[in-house]
Amino acid sequence: MPSGKTHDTITLLLAVPTFAAAWGVTGSYLLAGVATGAMLFGGLMFGPDLDILSRQYTRWGVFRVLWLPYRVVFRHRSRWSHGIILGTLVRVAYFAGVLAVIVAASIYLRALFAAGGMPPAVADVLQAWRVIEAGISTYGIDRDVVWAVLAGLWWGAASHTLTDVGWSLMRKSTEIF
Repeated sequence: MPSGKTHDTITLLLAVPTFAAAWGVTGSYLLAGVATGAMLFGGLMFGPDLDILSRQYTRWGVFRVLWLPYRVVFRHRSRWSHGIILGTLVRVAYFAGVLAVIVAASIYLRALFAAGGMPPAVADVLQAWRVIEAGISTYGIDRDVVWAVLAGLWWGAASHTLTDVGWSLMRKSTEIF
């Protein structure tokens, strides 16, 4: 398989064509920039190799602990980690779940401390969620931006998987001759 350095180089080389394609499709510099940024993040930080000790994994620094359950559950190069469609969807769902647990724990702890160390009532926790919900609705994210992020994340990870497949095919064809 290609090295992490090769994957990084390919990701960086795809930035300009990604921006051009996204701008051509959307007609928006903002959405093209969002998609390109998400592609770079997807290729450099959020790609299929988070299930092993890789460049992508180590780039998370102290936050790589968030990916330990993912590494335990998913076998390397399985359809769940390297699948062209499922791989990115699984990572997005996994990471959203991790963030939800962190937010829920933070809300609970905030409510706990606000109540003077006593376990908060359900109403206190619900009130904290309402504050978050109000903030989200006030500063709502446009649906097109969400799609640009998802498309960029997918393309960053897909370029990794497609590079792996191409590399394997090249190696097999040279072994035949």
